[in-house]
Amino acid sequence: MKHLKGFNEELQSHKYLQAAGKLKKLIKDRPTFAKAIGAEERSKKLQDWAKEVENIEKIKRWEKNVQEFSKYGEITVELSRPGRPIIPSKQYQFYVSIGIDTEMTIEKWDDYEDGENRWIQLQFWCGLVPKTIEDLKDISQNYTSEFYNGFMWAFWINIDYKITDSRIEKFDVKLHDYEMDESQAQIADRKSAVALKKLVTNIFDDKFDYPSGYTDVPNMHDKIESSIIQFLEIESTYGIDMWRIKEDIKKVPTSNFYVG
Repeated sequence: MKHLKGFNEELQSHKYLQAAGKLKKLIKDRPTFAKAIGAEERSKKLQDWAKEVENIEKIKRWEKNVQEFSKYGEITVELSRPGRPIIPSKQYQFYVSIGIDTEMTIEKWDDYEDGENRWIQLQFWCGLVPKTIEDLKDISQNYTSEFYNGFMWAFWINIDYKITDSRIEKFDVKLHDYEMDESQAQIADRKSAVALKKLVTNIFDDKFDYPSGYTDVPNMHDKIESSIIQFLEIESTYGIDMWRIKEDIKKVPTSNFYVG
């Protein structure tokens, strides 16, 4: 462990876990030699240190997210956790990190062979960034430890158009739990639902500078427009452009911005 740390102060937690795994394999394959070099104790120390490094990584990513997303406002979310031990639900303040997997969107697009009758689906994941370090620790202890990216996975935001005979038949926006068997997040009040709706609407505004999470096109509006709307020829085929999506979201009831 000392050798690894001294060799590279910036080693990530998974590197320590890999080293611990090699020692465990050595214990299984060459038990006599492993015992002679104290492989079991060294493996345990590496695993313990990996947890420490992982916590440091988590906090650094959280700090980066706070800096990046705090400028876009905050919402109140109530967290609950199924199963035992029973943990009472609790409300927290969060900043919102929204992203879209453009490759997955294109894959879903290819599922429909009939271009005249299909769904156009934009699925965004929503991560919640705790406002304070105290909340981060409390949520990690009681609701979810999945903070590797500096936020907790909360819910999906689905923006859907139903196309029938090449015409738009239906438009809808819905929120769904990210994982049904994990900690669940619910928008706590109407003020937060309004704020979330405004944020999602603004993402489709070319004057709104929201990060895409991609290095090639850092602005979310521009990324969606170039990688999905233009690439899949959605505007030229169905008349759906970024402005149209923005205006359609505005018309959706605020009640749609609660997790259903």
